[in-house]
Amino acid sequence: MSSERPVASGDDDPPMGDRPRPGLRVMARDRRVWVILGVVAAVLGCCCASAAGTLFALASGLFATG
Repeated sequence: MSSERPVASGDDDPPMGDRPRPGLRVMARDRRVWVILGVVAAVLGCCCASAAGTLFALASGLFATG
């Protein structure tokens, strides 16, 4: 008996171009998509809040000195 594994030929798997891409509804059912969107929204919210706070602090400091 031979312990070698058979080599798969390229004809076994259909090409990726034949499969349709998943629709938006199918992707929206996936929980990972919502987790990624939640993380992105949280990071964006934190960045915007810190930028607004920095601008407010700069503006209040400039107005207090003048």
